Amino acid sequence: MESLGMIIVKLMGGLGNQMFQYALGKALSLQHQTTLKLDLNWLHDHAAKREAGFVHRNFDLDIFRIQVPVADPEEVKRVRNQWIPVKRADRLVKTLLGIPQTNIRERCFHYAPSVLKAGPDAYLDGFWQSEKYFRKYAPIIRADFSFQHPLGATAVPLMERILQSEAVCVNVRRKEYVNNPYHGAMDVDYYMRAEKWIRQKVKDPHLYIFSDDIAWCEANLHFQSPATFVPLMYAGEKYRDIFRMMIACKHYIIPNSSFGWWAAWLCNHKGKQVVAPLQWFARLGPKDTQDLLPEGWMRL
Repeated sequence: MESLGMIIVKLMGGLGNQMFQYALGKALSLQHQTTLKLDLNWLHDHAAKREAGFVHRNFDLDIFRIQVPVADPEEVKRVRNQWIPVKRADRLVKTLLGIPQTNIRERCFHYAPSVLKAGPDAYLDGFWQSEKYFRKYAPIIRADFSFQHPLGATAVPLMERILQSEAVCVNVRRKEYVNNPYHGAMDVDYYMRAEKWIRQKVKDPHLYIFSDDIAWCEANLHFQSPATFVPLMYAGEKYRDIFRMMIACKHYIIPNSSFGWWAAWLCNHKGKQVVAPLQWFARLGPKDTQDLLPEGWMRL
């Protein structure tokens, strides 16, 4: 039976970030058998001044069969406890009385178990990039991230080739990551070392390269294995077709990107091999990423 509480998730960033945020919200709503709603205000505020190099995003979860209502301003205000003028005093009183906080902000990048102790009323403000937040409900999360629309006709022949081969998804994120002191882009050496590792684990691999800068990939990534560079003509609306083809691969070389992370996580091939960067962020990004990657993924 559903309780009277409400879990509201603040959505920020691109598709991969929104998926992490949704996954935690879904997990808490299942834990408390309560309503889940989304706060889209941050995504919709394209007039706001952000940091240099910031890229405004849109709501992207509608590529999936997710039916979650949007929270109205009064619901957000109620759950965040915004009407209380002395917030520090309110937090202190709640702590002393053992009442769970409702306005939950991410304090660190690594997994924080205390977040899962939130009550049935909670407003989640963060990125929450660890499967530990939702691993208990993984089958439900996977089902929620099933695609709403069929694969585009243009992509069908390529998808058939992927399904019939020992396909390795090579995801290359560049664009706003290049020379970005927070994220940074993975260099050629990383992809060469990752391919070498994959060749030791996978027989007859065929690499499928998915990137936001496929021209750079064709000019700079010279692999030993057979390779198909997938042009953006296959992307589909909101990159849904490319994402679907990435998930259909059997093995993964991913960059420091949540988009690639989710493709590898959603893949259901039992023998999948996943290579990910040892250093996920550049010099200005978080240092502790110990909870970011699932067990069994290889850091290089």
